[in-house]
Amino acid sequence: MSPLKQLVLFIHPLGFAWLVIGLWLIRRLWKRELRSAWLPGIAWLGLTFFTCTPLTSLLLLSLEDQYPSVKIEDAPTADAIICLGGGAAPSLHEPAQVNFNNSVDRMTSALGLLAVGKAPILIITGGGYEQEGVMHSEADAAVAYLKETLKLPQNIESLGVCLDTHDEALKISAMAKERGWKRVLLVTSAAHMPRSVAVFAKAGVKVDPIPCDYLSSFKNIGDRKWIHLPSLSSNQGIAAWIHEVLGLVVYRLRGWI
Repeated sequence: MSPLKQLVLFIHPLGFAWLVIGLWLIRRLWKRELRSAWLPGIAWLGLTFFTCTPLTSLLLLSLEDQYPSVKIEDAPTADAIICLGGGAAPSLHEPAQVNFNNSVDRMTSALGLLAVGKAPILIITGGGYEQEGVMHSEADAAVAYLKETLKLPQNIESLGVCLDTHDEALKISAMAKERGWKRVLLVTSAAHMPRSVAVFAKAGVKVDPIPCDYLSSFKNIGDRKWIHLPSLSSNQGIAAWIHEVLGLVVYRLRGWI
């Protein structure tokens, strides 16, 4: 990263807070005002460990490494490909009426599997977004773009609005029974895969995991730095890790896995 880009990090609230708290602590330590420094010191150390070191990537790695990565050409064949939502959102202002985000790897991976014939059909899932009393479907928006704008094959279907991964698993389970599916390819973010596989298994759906959208720096080319300035990707990564860990706890308590 260039020196200019490194300086820009301190304009962002995360980097600015880290710098200001650090300078404040140095001043307190210099004056030996230790009693007033210990609580902010804990906050600064926590911020440093999670955003300036590989700690967040190691935590993500504990989830992402539970299922091995699979190349598209090496994936097994199945009755259907299930692409879990999270990679797009319906939009009233984008030209394509859909806004893809950092998790769009889920969709590109699923489309790759469909393109090489790993399954005859692709099912896209996703949540719902309410605007002025109208519910807009993530999956509907994505499928409309793929079929109407890109003119992709018609064997792509939307699962409609789903509440969560558990709801997705139940709807896919019902669809699998109705259509006689015995085996499906499950495509979702690598960190989300452990919870997804568990909830689909509980719903009676046999899946072959196809993890993608790796967030850990240990999975990205040229991104292995042990010590660095506050990283926005680390901030996003720890949010994703907390979401999955808490999700596993909640799903177990509800008997969904």
